[in-house]
Amino acid sequence: MSVSAELPRLVLAATAPHVDQAVLNDVIAEEQRQRDRLREFTGQCPVGRPRSG
Repeated sequence: MSVSAELPRLVLAATAPHVDQAVLNDVIAEEQRQRDRLREFTGQCPVGRPRSG
């Protein structure tokens, strides 16, 4: 295993016991909802240059 692949594995292994998986899942779900709302909002915006005047 390369050094660049080993470091993330070691960090995840060291921090896993300290992560509340339920809270992490809730945060990830909320972030996805926010991304979905932003995508929906930006999809309604006109494309191109703003109108003058």
